Amino acid sequence: MSFLCSEDRLYGILHRPAQASACGVLIVTGRPALRAGRHRLFVLLARAWAEARIPVMRFDFRGTGDCEGEMGTLEETSEDIGSAVDAFMANMPGLERVVLWGLCGGAADSVLYAARDPRIAGIAMVNPWTYDTQVKALSKLSQYGSNGWEKIRRVAEQITSLKKSGAEGAAAGVDNGFESAGGRDFSSPHQNAAVNRAYSSYRVPDLSKRLVESLEKFDGKILLILSGRDTGSRAFKHAASISPRWRRLLSSRRVQCRELPDSNHSLRRPEWRAQAAAWTIEWLRASAMEKSP
Repeated sequence: MSFLCSEDRLYGILHRPAQASACGVLIVTGRPALRAGRHRLFVLLARAWAEARIPVMRFDFRGTGDCEGEMGTLEETSEDIGSAVDAFMANMPGLERVVLWGLCGGAADSVLYAARDPRIAGIAMVNPWTYDTQVKALSKLSQYGSNGWEKIRRVAEQITSLKKSGAEGAAAGVDNGFESAGGRDFSSPHQNAAVNRAYSSYRVPDLSKRLVESLEKFDGKILLILSGRDTGSRAFKHAASISPRWRRLLSSRRVQCRELPDSNHSLRRPEWRAQAAAWTIEWLRASAMEKSP
């Protein structure tokens, strides 16, 4: 299926069960992943949910896959998601509510969008991307061993010094190299100015605060799934543990937290993917979001 976002044509895949529930799942990918996902993650999840009578749509953002336009920043992805929700509702008769299921950066995109759209009944955040330079530095301690504090201190001082001098681009470069040294590179190849601008937008200093503020405004249900072997998840857990607002939010009754201790970032193994799919189905049913029309 295709649909318009502003003047650009986007493409998506609709998984339509024979007897569908009134609540569907819109998969929000973390760029640069496409709608199929790494190891075909999103294809296989969508099929599992469709077998459980849950309609699913997965799509690509502007400037990715076959879609027209330029890759947008974090501030611009809400327009893509809104257009996808419109297309999902228009092409799935009987659909009344939508849950956003976002992985990594897709979780951040989902959180910033959800509160503005009353059709969104819930958000599933899977290994959510957040950004806090100091928290990410602290999360590297276990990887650097006995020299951890000294290495973290040096990098933190470089970042602080560069930011105070106004060299934001250089500070981002230092931080990016630091993350790569920890065993997982959170950046992506910068092919042109638009792509560079898009990825840089996810590294704003106040992102963690913005995400929790958006979730406080959102009155729907929340599912949080974390992978134990994902650096980003460890950083998220640390950020949440030292933030009273995050602790209060995650302990509320509308939030359900699950963890896959041995899983990697993209749920590569079948058993990890199957467990995430099952938790999502259970969450939808327990939250009364998956009632039949």
